[in-house]
Amino acid sequence: MNLMSALVGLSIAGAAAPMIAQMSISPYEAQLRSKNLGIAESAAVTFSATNEGGTQLSSNIPDGCEVTEIATLAYDVTCTEGEGTKYVQSVTRSFRLLDDGAAGNLGVYSDDDMDGFDDVTGLPTHYWECYSGWKGSSSDSLKNNCDLGGKYVIPAYASLYD
Repeated sequence: MNLMSALVGLSIAGAAAPMIAQMSISPYEAQLRSKNLGIAESAAVTFSATNEGGTQLSSNIPDGCEVTEIATLAYDVTCTEGEGTKYVQSVTRSFRLLDDGAAGNLGVYSDDDMDGFDDVTGLPTHYWECYSGWKGSSSDSLKNNCDLGGKYVIPAYASLYD
């Protein structure tokens, strides 16, 4: 190899050295960002899953997380993990709380007229086997095939028939 080839080779290697150094630390940087994303994601998903469908917002907010009300009973939780500007990762997840009287959380109210239906929601208080003979709308048309509060009562409504 002659002197000219050696000088050209060294100058190319010298010019490429910063790029080679950057390529060598890129996997480490990606690993740090990925680790921070995993921690933030885990905190946000856990908090939103804990609160989804509940009636009250948990006061146990994880470190690095902020909760924002975006609408009535609808919230965002944003969790951030990492230091500096290069490796910080943020994740936002949304969840909804239920109102005590909202659909999906209807509650148990009363069956004062003892017709087998909740007086407030109109939902049946027993499994459908009790209502198989129902026809029409007159007061004597409900043909219950079982005793109210008997073995076909839906467990949530059992206290209405004690």
